[in-house]
Amino acid sequence: MLKTILVPIDSSDTSLVAVDYAIELSKSFNSEIIGISIIDIKKFAGPFMRDLGTSIGGMVPYADFQQKVRKFLEDTSRAALDELEGKCNSANIPCTRTIKEGVVSKEIVESAQKCDMISMGMAGEHAMWRDALLGSNLESVARQTHKPIMVTPEKYKTITKILVAYDGSPFSTKALNTGAEIAQQMHLPLTVITVSDNKDTGEKILSKAEENLKNYEITHNTILESGETVDIVLSLCKNGSYELLVMGAYGHSKIRELILGSTTVQLMRKVNCPVLLYR
Repeated sequence: MLKTILVPIDSSDTSLVAVDYAIELSKSFNSEIIGISIIDIKKFAGPFMRDLGTSIGGMVPYADFQQKVRKFLEDTSRAALDELEGKCNSANIPCTRTIKEGVVSKEIVESAQKCDMISMGMAGEHAMWRDALLGSNLESVARQTHKPIMVTPEKYKTITKILVAYDGSPFSTKALNTGAEIAQQMHLPLTVITVSDNKDTGEKILSKAEENLKNYEITHNTILESGETVDIVLSLCKNGSYELLVMGAYGHSKIRELILGSTTVQLMRKVNCPVLLYR
């Protein structure tokens, strides 16, 4: 399933955490890690840089100034990829590396077309200034790509239990199968949570999940809850010590609220484990 995992990396510590999680999965799936660092064209060709170059034009020709900025960004990208490669080599995980230039989210989405999964930090090098749910690049990638994307937190923690948020929708079923395959490959227990205010409906949804899980040799259990989706999932992740949350996009019940909407903002700001979004 996971032959290749794309890891976009910058100079931030959070992107190195994404490397750590990619390595953990790679050990079980014999995956290759594809490291990519993107020189953001907006950093040296945007209006601000043009204005800055013009303002100091009397001291340094703009073309020379632009080249100096590009070289600095190239050096930064190489240094980040050196760290990624070092981590992979230490873990005996095969990796390839590349530097691209362009719009960050666009380059990531295009590169992901040849990969099976993306592992990406919740916020990159501008984390301390973010005022929204995700880093702007991550949010853009999450909305555009049709590949599974693992959104990683600020700190790495070994995965020992997996929680799948399930509502019976097609995307949710794909997420369930992905979670089950990871659990099987990594020999981990899996829990399926459904949130429904109607007990009969919730039990039917979990029955469908049980049917899907018959295809996997894993230890699993199911939970049916009613109430506020975010609070319930957060409580389970924290009190149940789950280190990976898996969910599918575009469902048709309360679980749907978790996917890149207002509820997602609350969840992702508070959750302390990686979240695997399946689209």
